[in-house]
Amino acid sequence: MADFTFNGKILKNRTGQKMGEIDRTFIRAWNSSKLGEIDRKSIRNAQSKKVAEFDGKVVKDDLGNKLAAIQDIQKLIEGPTGMPLVAMWYFFVRK
Repeated sequence: MADFTFNGKILKNRTGQKMGEIDRTFIRAWNSSKLGEIDRKSIRNAQSKKVAEFDGKVVKDDLGNKLAAIQDIQKLIEGPTGMPLVAMWYFFVRK
């Protein structure tokens, strides 16, 4: 079983605690503070700096280095595949 669940809007850990949520294009923490933003195929941090890019299969950092594949992310987070899942992984799960 995955450590996290994502229903397309809210990310919860295995105990059911809310870790973060997606508010339109913004990624917010459990306390509603803005952590980042989804901008088409890019993920930006709170200061609007591009931090990652997702091409549908692979997540790359701002320099173009591979961070993870979508299959690796799906093993950690249970939920619908897509840019929102990748953004939640980037801000809350990635170590």
